[in-house]
Amino acid sequence: MDELFEYSDILNAPFQAFAGDWMVVKPHWHYFTEMVYLVEGTLYAEVEDKTYTMNPGDLIIFHPKQIHSFLDYPVKTAQPTKPKFYVIKFDDMILSNTTPGSPKLPKLLENVNNSSLSSNLITARDLRFNPVKLFFENCIWETNNRQFGYDIKVASTISLIITELIRIWLRQGFEFSSKTTFDQFSSKDFSVLEYIDKHSSENINIEKLASKCGMCYSNFAKQFKAQFGKTCKEYIEFVRVCKADTLLLYTNKTLDYISQETGFTDSSHFIRTYKKIKGITPKQRRQNRIQDIK
Repeated sequence: MDELFEYSDILNAPFQAFAGDWMVVKPHWHYFTEMVYLVEGTLYAEVEDKTYTMNPGDLIIFHPKQIHSFLDYPVKTAQPTKPKFYVIKFDDMILSNTTPGSPKLPKLLENVNNSSLSSNLITARDLRFNPVKLFFENCIWETNNRQFGYDIKVASTISLIITELIRIWLRQGFEFSSKTTFDQFSSKDFSVLEYIDKHSSENINIEKLASKCGMCYSNFAKQFKAQFGKTCKEYIEFVRVCKADTLLLYTNKTLDYISQETGFTDSSHFIRTYKKIKGITPKQRRQNRIQDIK
């Protein structure tokens, strides 16, 4: 089964900015941050276990390590408007504000990423007084034309966008933690999320995972839940369901085949876990997809 992880060459491409018009993106995750601003049409996004409907003027942000996708349903009109949108992908290292005593944008963004209280979707109403659309267009123009200092201008403009988003989150009542957080689950040679992604179809021993991170089982379990918002077992199940979802929606494979391919004990285990996470059965998910295509 394909891995969900999407590699990013952060050394040669610390940022990307472009316009798009696709509708379907299968579940995946990456280490960089991604923002999508919708200009026309409708987009249906899934982030972790949440579903969002995007309308023109909305912006959605995908934080590092969040599993996300775009779906092409439910489309109810005979000739839906093809979505048009702008995309910016960047490594948080480009968010540089060096004024002494000022809050550091990468750390603030990390606080948002580690919280379950902030929404990935920023609506057009939230953005109504901000020139975010112009910011995206400026980043795309600079990236395409690459005149002198384009990288400085793009990094500065992305910092402006993130600053606007942080102001919105603060107005909505979000509070940033003053505690310093560290990723205890990734190093130069090992990433626990990449390991789970790569081996999700196998029987993953969580005690061995803890050992690979240099932690005892109890501390690993506590720290994993605190950093990722799920227990390790729940996260493994979630990754398996995401991969199974792709097979459900885009192939005609049987439930027995899908359960074996994605690491479930059997089809019954797959159905129970899928319904627990998605709220519907795999069969219902596939039927909904077929009906929406019709």
